[in-house]
Amino acid sequence: MNTNLEDIDTEADVEPVNEKSIEHVKSSRKAFSKLALELTDDELKSTGVQKMLLAEISRLESSEAKSESFRTKFHEADKDKAVLMEKEKTFIFSEILYSVSLTLGALLIGLVPSMTSNKLEIGVIGSLFVVGAIVAKVVKK
Repeated sequence: MNTNLEDIDTEADVEPVNEKSIEHVKSSRKAFSKLALELTDDELKSTGVQKMLLAEISRLESSEAKSESFRTKFHEADKDKAVLMEKEKTFIFSEILYSVSLTLGALLIGLVPSMTSNKLEIGVIGSLFVVGAIVAKVVKK
């Protein structure tokens, strides 16, 4: 029995599939679907059966390698997604904090002319809120 997998053309026994018929075909090996799954010793000794089995083993090994590669890429993408979602939460929080600080500072500065006492303190506090919001926005970028 020749077990050298390099001599076998793995694509030789695959027929082209029409895209319209994909919905109706459940398996890419529909021609073999009604065959008995168990082989006798005489059938196993046949070189044709041996070549078919080796071709199937080769196809399954390549399919497994592709799925392992896909699984690895999926897990990497899943981790990247989780990291980006956490960064987005931080970004949203900083934007809310910026908006609140800027609004509160502008409100306090706007109230200063109508106040009769503590104008300087309220004006300084409002200015600190505005400046702090602007500095936080510039540093965040």
